[in-house]
Order: sequence, then C-alpha cells, then structure tokens
Amino acid sequence: MVYVTEAGLEDIEDLVPLALEMERFYGADNKIDATVAAARLRAALPLPADGALLLARSAEPLGFAMLYRMFPGRDLEPVWYLKELFVVAAGRGQGVGERLMQAAAAAVVRRGGQRLEFTTGSENAAAQRFYDRLQIPVVGKVFYRLEDEGLERLARFTAT
Repeated sequence: MVYVTEAGLEDIEDLVPLALEMERFYGADNKIDATVAAARLRAALPLPADGALLLARSAEPLGFAMLYRMFPGRDLEPVWYLKELFVVAAGRGQGVGERLMQAAAAAVVRRGGQRLEFTTGSENAAAQRFYDRLQIPVVGKVFYRLEDEGLERLARFTAT
C-alpha cells in the first residue's frame, strides 16, 4: 500500500536517493553526490508555511511532490505551484503518481487554496499521458527560464 505524508528533516535519508534519481532522470551530469544532496535538502527544510513537500512510500520511498504558494493568482488570490512531481522507476505504474497528485490537491485545499498549476516538458509524453488520465486540462502558456550566464547578463543589464 502506498501512503503519502508531508516530509521534513526527519525524512532526509528517504529523500536523498529520490532526489539523486530525479537528477539522473532529467539528464543532470551528476555534479552532486549523496552528501551534497543531503546538505542541500537540510538547508531547504523545514519548508516555510507556504510550501509543502510530500513523500510517497510503501516499504521504500517511491516519489515526492514539491508545492509552493505564490501570489498573485486569479482575483488576487494565492495560487499553488507544483514545482516537482517525481516517481522512481520502480514505483511507476503502481498508482504512486496518482496518490501524490491527490495528496497535493488535498494539501492545497487544506491550506485554503483554489488553484494548482504546474508544467511538464513538451517532450515528456509519459507525463502528459499521466495528466491526461487524471483529466487535468492543458493551459496554453509559454514557459521561460533564465539561468546561469543569461541570468547574470540580465542582472548586469543597464537600460540606456
């Protein structure tokens, strides 16, 4: 049976292998090891009240979801953003993703939220099929990312 709980510092040992598998899944070049991952997780936890880290387990940790409240949303209400939903390869096809999405929706509702938004890569057909199965509508938006040298360049930019 899969169960989902809100994670905290006491769950670091379960979160580290999930985070490292996620890094590999998304093609990271393994710049970090378990020691660095644990330190970064400890620095991020505990989350502020406007965040939630959900951890799915059965006998082993199977996946996690990371949520943050942002402002503004529709009608100047807060909107919750699902930053990450990840299920390890061994947990896929077992309902883990569905349980995490259900727990994410419940966490948002418990906190008074009325909206949950998220993205997935345009090439991630498996994730898109998963969200389609859950009958989650696609919203036509364009996603941008500013990082590394581009972020530094814009930070130094001076309009003339």
